[in-house]
Amino acid sequence: MNVKTIWLIDDDPMNNVYNSYLIQEYFPAIKTECFLYAGDAIKELGKFPRSRKLPDLILLDITMPIINGWEFLQICLERFPGIIHKSKIYLLSASDNPADEKSAAEHPLISGFIAKPLHADFLLDIIRKHQLV
Repeated sequence: MNVKTIWLIDDDPMNNVYNSYLIQEYFPAIKTECFLYAGDAIKELGKFPRSRKLPDLILLDITMPIINGWEFLQICLERFPGIIHKSKIYLLSASDNPADEKSAAEHPLISGFIAKPLHADFLLDIIRKHQLV
């Protein structure tokens, strides 16, 4: 059985708890993994393909310490070029900067921009769009 996986990369633990709960509430068969630091997610991506598969979906915050969302995306482009074909990435951010939404629309790794908080209707649309269930 091919278990679908969603990574939540956000430095706010409460956002990760809430989003994980929301996903499990509607889609209990989908596995969620939470990362408070983008660097930890990059380390996990470095294990591919030896010991794990790439996540099917990544919900990525923009504003994080050490490595922000944009830097995470740049590292992915440089170190993990296969991610563009394997994982769908959505920015999930509280940013009200129109430039962030514009940059997201133009970025080759980003499938969309979602304003926090994540709502069930957006989640349902994304999961159906990418056939994760």
